[in-house]
Amino acid sequence: MKIIERAYIDVQKWNALVENTPNASLFSSAWYLDATAENWCVLVDDDYSKGIALPYTRRAGIEILYTPIFVRYVELLGDIDNVEHVSALIQERFKIIELSCKQAVFGDTGTPHVFQSIVNYEDRKLGSQGTRSLKKALKNGLTVSTGTNYDGVYAVIKEELNNKFSGINETSLKALGKLFKNAKDAGCLKVYEVEENEPVGGIVCLENKYSSLYLKGAVTGQVKSNGGMYLALNTAIESAQTKGCVFDFGGSRIAGVKKFNHNLGGTDSVYYAYTINNGPSWFKF
Repeated sequence: MKIIERAYIDVQKWNALVENTPNASLFSSAWYLDATAENWCVLVDDDYSKGIALPYTRRAGIEILYTPIFVRYVELLGDIDNVEHVSALIQERFKIIELSCKQAVFGDTGTPHVFQSIVNYEDRKLGSQGTRSLKKALKNGLTVSTGTNYDGVYAVIKEELNNKFSGINETSLKALGKLFKNAKDAGCLKVYEVEENEPVGGIVCLENKYSSLYLKGAVTGQVKSNGGMYLALNTAIESAQTKGCVFDFGGSRIAGVKKFNHNLGGTDSVYYAYTINNGPSWFKF
C-alpha cells in the first residue's frame, strides 16, 4: 500500500471502493472530501481494492491528520486484514494525528464516541417526545416534499444556524454549500423540504445503496416548535426503510441532539477519536 496525493488519485476507482465497501459511509468519497478537507490523500493498494482516506491540514509547516467539519470519521475500506501495518504506514507520514475513525485504526488509545443510526427497523421505537412532535406537526398541517433542489433549505440553514452553533460560520457554511452541490452532481443528494403553505426549511440527506445520511437541516422557529424537524427526519427515515437502507443521523456529541435522535428510534454505535503527537518538541510545546 502507498500514499497517493489528491491530484494523482484515480477518482473513479477510489469512489468505486467507497461505494462497494458494505456499510461504508459517504465521508470518504472524493466529492465529499473535496468540499470539506483542506487537503487529503489516500493510503491505498495498487488495484484500489482496499484503503483509507487521510484528510490533513498544515500548521506552522507541520502536516496534521485531522477530521474536517461535516466529516464524522474516516474508515478502513475493502478487506484490510493487517490494521497494524496500515497504522504504521500512516504514522510514518503523519507525526501528529487528531482524527476520528470508524474502526480502532490506531489501537486502544482512542476515545470512544457514539453516533445514532437505525439498522433494524423492526426494533425501532419512538420516544414519547418523538410521538408527540409528529402528531403536533400533522395537526398543524405541516407536510414534506422531496427533491434535489437545496436552495430553500440552505437559505434557512444560513439564517437559523450561522454563528449560533460551534463550527457553523461563514467559512463552514460555504463548505456546506459546496458539499450540497458536489453531492447533487454525484447523484447522492435528497432534500426533504417542510412546507406550511410555503417552504419553511427542511433537511438534506446524502444517499447511496447502503445508507441515508442526514447531513444538515433547519426550519424556521415556529415550525420547529410545531415538530417540523421531527416530521422531516421521520419522512427521511421511512424513505430509507422502504429501500432497505440504514438511516444515519450523522452523530453528535451534544446531549440534546442525541436525545432527539433517540426519540426518533436511533440507537448508538461507537467510533474512536485519536490524538497522537509525535511531532517536534517545539510543536508539542
